[in-house]
Amino acid sequence: MEISFKRSVIVQYLLIYVMYIIPGSCLFAKYLAGNLKYIALLGLYGWLILMKKKYRSAYALYFVVLFFVSTMFTRIYTGGGAGVSALFQFVIGVLSTQIAIYCDKEHFLPRWIKLVTFFAAVSILFWAAFYAVPSLANAYPGLKFITGTEGSKGYERELPGKGVFLYSYLKRHPTRNCGVFTEPGVHQIVLNMTLYVLLFWQEKLDFKTYKEYRKHVAIILCTIVTCQSTTGYLAAVMILTFFFFSSRAEKKFRGIKAFMVAAVALAVTVLLIDYTARADESILYTQFIYKLFGDSSGGLDVSEGTGQYRTGTMMVCLSIMGKYPLGVGYDRFYIMRDSYGEGLVAASVFQFPAVYGIIPWIILMGLLLGPVFLRQKPGLALLYTVLFVNTTLAQTDLIYPAFFMIPMYLVGVPSTQKEETAPGQRLRPRYQS
Repeated sequence: MEISFKRSVIVQYLLIYVMYIIPGSCLFAKYLAGNLKYIALLGLYGWLILMKKKYRSAYALYFVVLFFVSTMFTRIYTGGGAGVSALFQFVIGVLSTQIAIYCDKEHFLPRWIKLVTFFAAVSILFWAAFYAVPSLANAYPGLKFITGTEGSKGYERELPGKGVFLYSYLKRHPTRNCGVFTEPGVHQIVLNMTLYVLLFWQEKLDFKTYKEYRKHVAIILCTIVTCQSTTGYLAAVMILTFFFFSSRAEKKFRGIKAFMVAAVALAVTVLLIDYTARADESILYTQFIYKLFGDSSGGLDVSEGTGQYRTGTMMVCLSIMGKYPLGVGYDRFYIMRDSYGEGLVAASVFQFPAVYGIIPWIILMGLLLGPVFLRQKPGLALLYTVLFVNTTLAQTDLIYPAFFMIPMYLVGVPSTQKEETAPGQRLRPRYQS
């Protein structure tokens, strides 16, 4: 296999890596906490945009202006409560994606796929080793940090983590594959959006053989399984289901569909065996049965597990949006949220309008989803929207580069037309079977 060491190739891979780890990686969230990293990146991206025309994008600028104006208005209107930290995180999420794509538009997607698949494969190896022999984690020579605490007030115990560049072992998630991220729920985002690209944007990739393509799909699917994220499983099921139905008449997809059927059947078999052997401690119970139905058998129950906290946050946000359509700022939002109940988290898609107001949220959703619906078939665009809502209901961040790269790429690459992205109809993979 030929390996290129051109400077432009290395630069784009570095930019993609930065995009990959923002936000939610242990390196950014735990080891390099604070705004200094954002200021450094903002300076770098600003310099690149000023010095080289190819990095400029009016589409990304719309987001930056929206976030800046929304922050300033909220600070003035609420007397505070929308600080620079949130603004930096929004802006860097957008600019990291823009710069990584515009560095080399033609090769961005293939290189994104290769980088994500590489880290996915590495994470499987580390996860399997630590899962089989937990004591190996003690010998892992990664950088150390604290992921949080557990226990009652006054008797808290710190939960350590190790590793920030290749793999992060977290004491709070010892048997789940977190990759380089703070939780498996963030890891699954890059994995599922990579699966989205692999299945629906095949004509934009550069696989030389079907075997190589299948290997990448297999690695991504296996990594999603090892994350043990309910949100991730739901996203993967939606993507696979849509792919099967949208490409059912295409002969060229029979091979990959048969392969995925076998992979899913194997995964289900393993889950059932695990459930038979470990019952309440099994993946099937902890990630599906308990979270959906709780301890009772009386039907669907979101009041158990993390579902109760996300549902609580959503209810608070809806109440705030009804009473304060112009937003209340973060300070007041946190006070109102905490008064509703302890431990409420996530639901970022509802947090944004509660904090900044309904109008900025409508504009943001229009900017984000507009290109997706205008330049893709309605079914594929709707799938993206459902995946976005599914993820942001479960997470505290709203702008994830893995999601933002879809509309950014659709806008930034002129050859990306609506008819080219029709799933299972006009895809022209570059590999030969």
